[in-house]
Amino acid sequence: MKRVTITIILTTITLFPMTFWLFLSIYGLKSILTNFDSNNIPIVLAMVFGIIGYIGLIMNLKTDKKMKAERINFIFLLVGIIGFILFHSIEGGLEAWKWIIFMEEPDEWIIFVGAILMTIILTMMKGNHLMKGFKNNKRDKAPKTLYLRRRLCLFSNR
Repeated sequence: MKRVTITIILTTITLFPMTFWLFLSIYGLKSILTNFDSNNIPIVLAMVFGIIGYIGLIMNLKTDKKMKAERINFIFLLVGIIGFILFHSIEGGLEAWKWIIFMEEPDEWIIFVGAILMTIILTMMKGNHLMKGFKNNKRDKAPKTLYLRRRLCLFSNR
């Protein structure tokens, strides 16, 4: 299968459990912001990062993007992963990481951790795609610059 097809399938599969996380984040933000305390800033930041990551997943469904939109999509996906790590580190602590690493309940693990693993895979695919695009852009610009230098040298000798 083509990379685009695989990306769309993985993104669609990932969006289902991540929608659950999105609703939890929105509900949590609403609850936290009604009784805001400065101690809640890290958890609010983690939830906002998660919402940005969800937007990155939605952006991932569009296939014909320019390089700037691809970079923004990559950054949004990364921010979402950071939000997941922050949330589980702040709220769950060591117990949450034990649950994630040792897979004590496989069915719950697939729903909650599998989605973030697929997001990590999508982010790595996006980063690989961006690096290839960067290398191709570099190659495309090199001959033009060389061509312009030659033209400038010809004009300067006259």
